[in-house]
Amino acid sequence: MEVSRVELTNFRNYETAAVGMEPGFNLIVGSNGQGKTSLLEAVYCLSALGSHRAPTAGSMIRHGEERAFVRAKATGAGSGLDVDAEIVRGGGIKVWVNKQRIGKGARDRSLAAILFSPEDLDLIKGGPEQRRRFLDHAAARARPVTTTDRQEFDKALRQRNGVLKAARTNPRALKQLEVWTEQLASTGAAVVTNRLRALGQLLPEVKRRYVDLASAEPPELNYHASWADEQPEPDERAVAETLRQRMAETQARDLEAASTLAGPHRDDLVIELSGSAARLFASQGEQRSLALSLRLAERDVAARVFGEEPILLLDDVFSELDQNRRDRLGELVSTSGQTIATATSAESLPVKGGRTLMVEGGRLSEVG
Repeated sequence: MEVSRVELTNFRNYETAAVGMEPGFNLIVGSNGQGKTSLLEAVYCLSALGSHRAPTAGSMIRHGEERAFVRAKATGAGSGLDVDAEIVRGGGIKVWVNKQRIGKGARDRSLAAILFSPEDLDLIKGGPEQRRRFLDHAAARARPVTTTDRQEFDKALRQRNGVLKAARTNPRALKQLEVWTEQLASTGAAVVTNRLRALGQLLPEVKRRYVDLASAEPPELNYHASWADEQPEPDERAVAETLRQRMAETQARDLEAASTLAGPHRDDLVIELSGSAARLFASQGEQRSLALSLRLAERDVAARVFGEEPILLLDDVFSELDQNRRDRLGELVSTSGQTIATATSAESLPVKGGRTLMVEGGRLSEVG
């Protein structure tokens, strides 16, 4: 998949901008705070129907404006795509592909892009929530209906926690507990199964990419279930039964805490190097290589789903890698699909050729 043109209106610090992209490597250079990351964010917004860094849609709108627009011309599956996004302050994001409105469960019909940003280090050294989100997102790319599964689980969790809280002062609320426990077990089993299937697809690619980048022993990734003694199998019925049993065992403590203490919302993806937790013991270089390997593996899996490589968006990656890892990443992007990367300078980058653009104060110009 390739994007050939991107147009922005009132997006972040861009009043208006239009830029063409080449099929291979594209580099956006400029000082910090000039709009490099915002350009990647705009492309990603068309792919993920949201931002990787904005807490609300309104954060992406230029100060003093009520709406922002992102438009792109792309090629996917051998045909042209016109992708349009309207971002409304207080109203979220609307996306159209070839003039047809799509929702979050239809990513397979939109632009396909994978983004690596400095914040992705949290995938390794951050809390479990970051890694759960990564698995859920990877699962949704392979099977969009999993987005609905997660939404149904979140609803059941809120309802069950509400009943647990109400039961503190109103014992009659307990009549609803069994209903929402059953709902939580069934929807939770779908979420867990989706994650385990995604992990099964990602694992060999993560190992391969890490060896490619770091020339070191591959990592181990295991799903830690807060409600089971060992990593479960991706069997939805078996997972649901185990969840029911676990919630029955912890019901008294759940009531005391007014919260569901075990379930998919407390699970984790455990990443290890040489038998030790990467979150605690890996070096900065190892953690960065692991995080990048996770994103590259996500791209590999998505490529099998879409039948072509998604666009790779790299936000200030090369400057944070040592020379050996930088060279290996350069070789990788030189022989794969379209890449759009940012850097403060084009000097010493291992990738030669392609298009280079300069951004300054939300204005783009071609270099060379």
